[in-house]
Amino acid sequence: MENIIFLLEKIIWSIPLIVILVFTHIYFTIKLKFPQKFTFIGIKNMLESDKNNTSEGISSFKSIMTVLAATLGTGNIIGIATAIIIGGVGSIFWIFVSGVLAIATKYAETYIVLKYRKRDKNGYYGGAMYVLDEKVGSKKLAIYFSVLVILSSFGMGAMIQSNAISSTIIKNYNIDLKVIAIIVTILCGYALFGNEKRISNISSILIPIAVVIYCLSCTYLMFIFRENLIPSIVYIVKEAINFKAVSGGILGSSAIMAMSSGLSKGLFTNEAGMGTSPLFDSTVKEQDIKKQSIMSSTTVFIDTVFLCTITGILFVASGGYLITSNPIEFAQGIFMNLPFGKFIFTFIITIFAISTIPCSGYYGSVGIKYIFNSKSFYKFIYKIIFLVFVYIGTISKIQVVWSISSIANALMVIPNIFMLFYLRDEIE
Repeated sequence: MENIIFLLEKIIWSIPLIVILVFTHIYFTIKLKFPQKFTFIGIKNMLESDKNNTSEGISSFKSIMTVLAATLGTGNIIGIATAIIIGGVGSIFWIFVSGVLAIATKYAETYIVLKYRKRDKNGYYGGAMYVLDEKVGSKKLAIYFSVLVILSSFGMGAMIQSNAISSTIIKNYNIDLKVIAIIVTILCGYALFGNEKRISNISSILIPIAVVIYCLSCTYLMFIFRENLIPSIVYIVKEAINFKAVSGGILGSSAIMAMSSGLSKGLFTNEAGMGTSPLFDSTVKEQDIKKQSIMSSTTVFIDTVFLCTITGILFVASGGYLITSNPIEFAQGIFMNLPFGKFIFTFIITIFAISTIPCSGYYGSVGIKYIFNSKSFYKFIYKIIFLVFVYIGTISKIQVVWSISSIANALMVIPNIFMLFYLRDEIE
């Protein structure tokens, strides 16, 4: 069964989906006249957006921190290590390229969801499912998207992240696995059974701390591996464009494998094209949808263009991928070069992952809200089931879940990108 899943992932993440993603990123980059140029303005606006906070809606800063919480998970560390092991060092180049281009797609999907977001007594809400239903006119695609959001939340959001926490902790500390599972589940349940404001409040505290510590750690590691940095960058680019066949002709070339792995893990970490982050962006109080869309698109720059690229270069410079094929061992081995490296690695993985889990749970609850027409009972049942998956992920070995989540991510891209092109003339 596992072999079938791995084969299915390989088929889905082959040339057709790569072409669709790259074409979409390039199309909206050109159509929107390179919105990437507003990235630093967006970061500045995001940092200033929390000054005039009100009780209505969520500030843009807290929304961005929540979206970052959903994306800055294990994909930034363990996912990068996995990309190198599976797709080779050239995958880092394609993660960088996809990140730069994906900024435009993130802007487009945020803009169209904000344009048609809805409002009830609890505030703003929305998502691709509502746009697909009411503006594209396809309820089937809306339900299909909602179901995939729910399934993805169980795999990518609950099981993978909680498993990363437990795998890291038990590798370094003698703590009972079930104790870890109970603590993680309770903490995530506290956030999830609050509301979007509680999730955003927690994220706005944890994420800045984790990002600062991570950046300081990477700076120190860059100093340690300083002699290997430039040769590693050259090697990454060289392998990324090496279309010499490794096996099976051009489709088996190292460049194609690197491209597939890079785009897959890039999508996993920044979610641009999946349509998930606009589910939370739609809750913000900001009325200027262009401004909010630019701010939202900065998450791709921070997450993928900046953090993932630095991580990838450091991982290649360390040479750790030549020693082990275990992503967690590979990643942790590099951080062991830091003073208190074991503690820092455990802290970063735990904070990133535990911040991601409630955000993914919120995404899934929006899918439930759409399918069951806002009936709170079904959202309650979903949250219970989601927390069960968190617990299971913490105590299980779930290598195959990475592939299942990768498949779900790819399938979510299809209706979301169809929506973007269908309504492309309305995106400014």
